[in-house]
Amino acid sequence: MAESKVEITGFLARHYDNIINIASLGSYSKFIRNAIGKMNIQAEDRILDLGCGTGRNACLMAQYLSTEGAIVGVEIGAEMIERFERNCQRFTNIIVVNARIDEAMDFENEFDKALLSFVFHGFPQEKQDIIIDNVKKALKPGGQLFLLDYEEFDLSEKSALFRWGFEKFECRLAQDYLKVDWKQKLSELGFGKFGSHLFYRNLIRLLKAELLKNNST
Repeated sequence: MAESKVEITGFLARHYDNIINIASLGSYSKFIRNAIGKMNIQAEDRILDLGCGTGRNACLMAQYLSTEGAIVGVEIGAEMIERFERNCQRFTNIIVVNARIDEAMDFENEFDKALLSFVFHGFPQEKQDIIIDNVKKALKPGGQLFLLDYEEFDLSEKSALFRWGFEKFECRLAQDYLKVDWKQKLSELGFGKFGSHLFYRNLIRLLKAELLKNNST
């Protein structure tokens, strides 16, 4: 993604899930299962997984669905799409679409939930606005956006070691992301009825935001 700092290619894309497991000292699998379990997925939900990566999240979400539910993943990276299709091939109600999430999409009023998992912070503000517009258009009135990403925090208040690691391994856009009050921002864009769950010593948050019916597009 030319305007994004989160596209993953090459060796990292081919071994992404294993690398994340190792980097998290084995804690990521339990964490992501816990986070998805808190999305309150219903059997017949239709879920839009934006920046869906290897399909790890989609496969976990699919376990909550009946044959009436479905997941549509959206991903731009060819290597990630290949991994997604391989990982999710046993599920007949999951598909992946090769498209950019930061350009206008055709989905309209058809999803109960949308997930942005560790991808949103890698876009500049103008692209984030487009992504949220896509979510608003794609969700049914009363549908829910789940933003799994960093909690807002003051990087300058963290330890020198933490700051070094964050600045070395995260893009500059992630530092901008930390400074935004996302509940306030999303409330201005037509969302409300927020809920949140914190993980990893309050560094990571699953933020639920419901699209208010009188603000749907």
